[in-house]
Amino acid sequence: MEKLLIFNGISPYLYILAICLLMDAYPDEIYTVCLIVYAVQLLATIVISIICKDKAKLAKITMINKFVQIPYYLAFFVIAVIGVLVFMGLMGVGLLFIPIFVAIDIGVFLTTVIPEEICAIHLLRKRKISLGRFFLYLICNCIYVVDIVMSVMIHRDFKKSLNPEG
Repeated sequence: MEKLLIFNGISPYLYILAICLLMDAYPDEIYTVCLIVYAVQLLATIVISIICKDKAKLAKITMINKFVQIPYYLAFFVIAVIGVLVFMGLMGVGLLFIPIFVAIDIGVFLTTVIPEEICAIHLLRKRKISLGRFFLYLICNCIYVVDIVMSVMIHRDFKKSLNPEG
């Protein structure tokens, strides 16, 4: 079931593609549809992350998703900064775009943070990590770029717990 979460890795690209292709035909409906699809995706991510039996596989899939999303985040930040700066020249209109960019960013970010946090909770409950490491994972999973390193560390902790000799 956790394989369904692979969609979280490619979903930002699909949202952008849908918006670009359908913006002219359905300018009013496209954002509503994307919001509804995202809400369902986030709810499914939470439910699947909680009920999945193999948390090690969940950690691996989430780590892969974070690596798949790196080009998206690079492009997103460049486009967001350029968009805001360009529209700032129009009497500060660029400030109006900042909440939109932040909302999009938080939406995409949550789909990979939530499963990682659930994996960290699982590791703590099974006493595979210390309380200090648990808090490190919880906090650092919410920091850009650092979250990628944390996902690798969580995945490594799961591998270590499955194979204590290696």
